[in-house]
Amino acid sequence: MSGTALVCVGVLVLGERGQAQSQAAVTATVQPMLSVNIPAGDLNSSLLALSRTAGLQVFYDMDKVKGLHANAVSGTMTADEAFSRILAGSGYTFSRSGSHISIIKSSSAIMLGPVRVGGTYQTPVPSTAMIGNLPPVLPGGEIARGGQLGMLGNRDVMDTPFNATSYTAEFIEKRQIRSVPDALKDDPSIRSIFSTGTAGVERIQIRGFSLDNVDMSYGGMYGMMPFSGVTSELAERVEVLRGPAALLNGMSPGGGVGGVINVVPKRAHDKPMTKIEADYTSNSQFGGHADLGRRFGSEKQLGVRLNGMIRSGSTAIPYNDMKTALIATAVDLRLDHVRLSTDFGYQQRDIDGVLPYVSLATGVPVPNASRSKRNLDLPWSYFNGNDIFGDFRGEVDLFRNFTAYGSVGVHNYTYRGAYSQQVVIKDALGNGAGATPVGIAQNGRYLTAEVGVRGKVESGPVTQELAFSANRLDMTMGRIFGTNTGIPTYAMNLYSGPDRFLLNQAVSVPRSSPKTGTSTLSSLAFVDTISALDKRIQVTAGLRVQRVQSASFTAATGAQTAIYDRTAISPSVLAVFKPLKNVSIYGNWIQGLQQGTTVGTTYANAGEIFAPYKSTQYEVGVKADLKRFIVSFDVFQISQPSTVYDVKTNIMSTNGNQRNRGLELNIAGEIVHGLRATGGIMLLDPTLTKTQGGTYDGQRAPNTAPVNFNMGLDYDLPFVKGLSVTSDIMYTASEYIENSLTNRRSIPGWVRLDMGARYAMNNPASRDGKITFLLNVDNVTNARYWNSSGYNYLSLSAPRTFRFAVTADF
Repeated sequence: MSGTALVCVGVLVLGERGQAQSQAAVTATVQPMLSVNIPAGDLNSSLLALSRTAGLQVFYDMDKVKGLHANAVSGTMTADEAFSRILAGSGYTFSRSGSHISIIKSSSAIMLGPVRVGGTYQTPVPSTAMIGNLPPVLPGGEIARGGQLGMLGNRDVMDTPFNATSYTAEFIEKRQIRSVPDALKDDPSIRSIFSTGTAGVERIQIRGFSLDNVDMSYGGMYGMMPFSGVTSELAERVEVLRGPAALLNGMSPGGGVGGVINVVPKRAHDKPMTKIEADYTSNSQFGGHADLGRRFGSEKQLGVRLNGMIRSGSTAIPYNDMKTALIATAVDLRLDHVRLSTDFGYQQRDIDGVLPYVSLATGVPVPNASRSKRNLDLPWSYFNGNDIFGDFRGEVDLFRNFTAYGSVGVHNYTYRGAYSQQVVIKDALGNGAGATPVGIAQNGRYLTAEVGVRGKVESGPVTQELAFSANRLDMTMGRIFGTNTGIPTYAMNLYSGPDRFLLNQAVSVPRSSPKTGTSTLSSLAFVDTISALDKRIQVTAGLRVQRVQSASFTAATGAQTAIYDRTAISPSVLAVFKPLKNVSIYGNWIQGLQQGTTVGTTYANAGEIFAPYKSTQYEVGVKADLKRFIVSFDVFQISQPSTVYDVKTNIMSTNGNQRNRGLELNIAGEIVHGLRATGGIMLLDPTLTKTQGGTYDGQRAPNTAPVNFNMGLDYDLPFVKGLSVTSDIMYTASEYIENSLTNRRSIPGWVRLDMGARYAMNNPASRDGKITFLLNVDNVTNARYWNSSGYNYLSLSAPRTFRFAVTADF
């Protein structure tokens, strides 16, 4: 039979007599022994997990078991023993008929009503599979129990030797989140740096280190995310792995070391879905979103998901208009031992009234954010970005517990724009000058591929999980600026705006951009995980060999100007220990990789190419699974190298270093019935340990706050059925914006509050569908504060923003 989900509509009547006969027949049959490791949690999620492990069809009414608790089950046993342990104390038992398991009330005969299948596939799917094998969610539905760990595949959160969180589509939809960075707003380890109105750039920090759009992965593949900003409509889930992960994922294009953001592509669910949304965002931005999913075939082998969105109009930022359009499709095929999927997407983003960054001249105090203009009203400024991307993935089960996989993807983007990149404030009164406007054309192509094998070997009390991966990412970029030397800088005041003479400047923008650079990232990796005592002890060791090749070319002639080719070896060790069934203690020693510098012509060792920089992390943590929610605590240290030079010999070397030490406390899940919480606190000590000549040794690193607190709450009001409220609070402490021995400048700390409400009612046009009304307000108090980019740029916070939407499920 094909590996698909079975949907059965009908009425199942089972009584005690039928149950006894069925179970007696099973007793007479010798059942195979299974290795089972299912943590305590939501009963529905546990039944789904056990159905996959045992390869059985499980029938039950999902609504009747909603909110019920399942016991933890771990060890080697028959499927019947596992079902008995999971159901103990729930008020339900089970009945078997061959490979069919029916979940029924423990008491007298009962009619269960419409029957649904609690499982993803009819035939067992190996734990080594990735396609269509999402980890289950925690109670409340906002956070998943696990996520993707690169070449290691999916891991339950309690078996993950990192601090990791997976935000679901339900979390995103409840808060009407529009971008992937905003989906991370309840994460204390993450801070968004630039708003979307700044020339399409979205940059975030993880554990104090920057990460750009190109460093986000799409189903584990780098280089696939839209350059002009990643919309949340692309995501089934948004997964965060904190800390460097070169072993697991390879080197990202930008070499981000603070962590990994993975966007899980959408797939058709077993249940047909049709969702339509109409929405409004202040000040006058209107939009709509349609999301449709269907599965076809006698066993639902073929799945199709269509997903489209468009929004256009003025934003809450003055003089700023934005249009975003997205169309995405996904097709997947699930067979006995083969699974295939493909994705295609096109995104367009146009911005009028681009926001410049704010830079400060030497000695000028940080401006008063509460008086600063959010936009300087340059109506000629614009940004137009287009992204088209697609991928193909496949998995083949070679033999028992071994799966081979492969993927290939391509992404092309183009953008053109005219804007002033920054304004420089020159005195305490806010007077300054805007930079000469630039006209820019840029394009890029990313071609990525990966092949690998992951499998499991069981030998008595010891289980060995092996993984091998080979990947490659080819990048070709082109960038050229127009000739605008005739346009002068313009006088302006941060509190009153620019001189008006510049409002209608004609900025020259090239029509196209020739090739100016190429890069190839290729690597081989091997990982071995040994576990014992029913996975109570897990030790992972691995090695990745990473090669980095790049070249630069002149835009005018195409002549090659520089070439780079270096290799680095990155080992890692990870461990998980479970002293109790619901407690995990973990540790990791792992590295991140960034492209090394080619020494410039002004140094004595000009032309020397440094090996890729290795950022090293040490982390120890503990997680507790408290049935409905999970609490985690960890301490970590990340050391990132940088370049310095010897003033006597004029030789540049990689002896610089920034060391970020921190602790994190996180909570995720349903605290009590109807109240969901996501968030925590991060305390960070970012220290410069090796600076040029030791000048700034021991200083706190700039552009990084020492205290970050986030907490998101979602509560179902008990006195009005279908009515829920949300609140999200974010606090960031004061942070320095520069290195200095005297009069070091800093931006003040800030607090932001988001709130929302939603009301869901039955959809009269659909049997099971809902109509939901949503209202969300970002930055309720309209707080004004500065964000620091790390490039001597400041950007002002977004203003109070209202969002209203009506969604209908059919």
